[in-house]
Amino acid sequence: MANNWELGRFLDTLRFFQTLPFVGTLEPLRPVLAPLLPDLFKPPAYRGSGLVVVMGATGRTGQAVVKTLLAQGYAVRAGVRDRAKAESVLPKAPFLDIVVADVTQPLPADLLQGSRAVINCVGAKVQPNPNAPPPGLEIVGASPEAVEFEGMRHLLACAQPYFQNQPNTYPLFDYRYPTPPLKEVWGALDDVVMGGVSASQFYLKDHSALFTGLVSTENSGGFVSIRTRNLTPPLNLQGYTGIQLRVRGDGQRYKFFLRSDPAWDGVGYAISFDTVADQWITVELPFSHFIPVFRARTATNAPPLNVGQIYSLQLMLSKFEYDGALNPHFRPGTLSLEIESIQAYGGLPLPRVIQVSSAGVTRPQQADLDLKGQPLAVQYNDQLGGILTWKLAAENMLRQSGLPYTIVRPCGLTDQPGGKELRLDQGDRLTGSLSREDLAAFLASLLNLPVACYRTVEVVATDQAAEAYPNWAARLAQLPSDCLDRP
Repeated sequence: MANNWELGRFLDTLRFFQTLPFVGTLEPLRPVLAPLLPDLFKPPAYRGSGLVVVMGATGRTGQAVVKTLLAQGYAVRAGVRDRAKAESVLPKAPFLDIVVADVTQPLPADLLQGSRAVINCVGAKVQPNPNAPPPGLEIVGASPEAVEFEGMRHLLACAQPYFQNQPNTYPLFDYRYPTPPLKEVWGALDDVVMGGVSASQFYLKDHSALFTGLVSTENSGGFVSIRTRNLTPPLNLQGYTGIQLRVRGDGQRYKFFLRSDPAWDGVGYAISFDTVADQWITVELPFSHFIPVFRARTATNAPPLNVGQIYSLQLMLSKFEYDGALNPHFRPGTLSLEIESIQAYGGLPLPRVIQVSSAGVTRPQQADLDLKGQPLAVQYNDQLGGILTWKLAAENMLRQSGLPYTIVRPCGLTDQPGGKELRLDQGDRLTGSLSREDLAAFLASLLNLPVACYRTVEVVATDQAAEAYPNWAARLAQLPSDCLDRP
């Protein structure tokens, strides 16, 4: 095997990770290479993982949320009243499960089973009617009380017993729902980069992922690994204790790496763990036990791991441990590490219920409010069945539920293309509009932000173009929590 080094696989590795030996990242060459290789610098679609339930999925807002979540790597369970309509308006996607669930009635007991959160986009249906009293709008179907208030009561009847028993973990890669973006962000990084002939693969199974291949010590090699491309933005794991793996291995000792520097060939922070052949095990890897490593040698002068900016993750099987010591549980040949999940554990909760409410919900109660210039729902709240009053009542019920929640009050929603900078506020003062596309992206970002919990936030579009990766955590932290005893 000494002469079986593969140039093509070496080049594929460099292309996937956008790097060159002795040079590093290809980013400085983007102006030259991008016109020639337009897909080379395309960022990974991955933004998160796990199953998210979307209620009201056939409404225009719900459709935008479903589309955004699927594109980012989430699996979606769509709660709908009309299956036929859902099948006609929602994407045909393998990780979209449609469930009939009418919030005006008790919901299926297993509606949330296996999910990490629910985004509630349900709202009473309002449509124009020129024959209706001013403002020429009418409620169609169930009343705002039934949809907004009783709907929240039915949703919490499912959510409280289910989510109260779930641990506070951050599902980084949940391969129980192996969506394509959860694979596309990982690539093989084997000893081919140093002249070796080992080769690994990473592929998805029905409810897991598999790291497999052949490791050889020929040509002074002896390692295989899979590593993510640099994540943009990097993961923020502050407040968590460590990484938890759910794996089924082959009895060998593996390494897990985190990198808090975007450099290709920089210091990685590593920890070793043993597997049990053909048995599923849960492995906890505390951040405090990770050691700085550079090319299999400890980097004693390296700074501590910065868990607030994790650019990449890596799994490796190597004949070496650290500083020349041999891996006592290594054997050349085939390897098999099946992965069910990679998550951060021991931290703050993430939002379990994200409620799409509305700007203006408190304004009908303001006796001295000048209605001129206010949205029609504010001006004609009573004529529209108290739609904003019942939305506010639903918010208050959610606040009292004990579940980690985020309440989002968007201004007027449009079907215009997204891409606008969003302004966040509190106090129910905002007027204006924003696109459903931008709202959906914002809602998806809340899933992975502990700081979003127990907050009510109003949102409107500005005239400015949006940043590529807004720092929502920092912006939300500037808004007070709804709860005095919570940050």
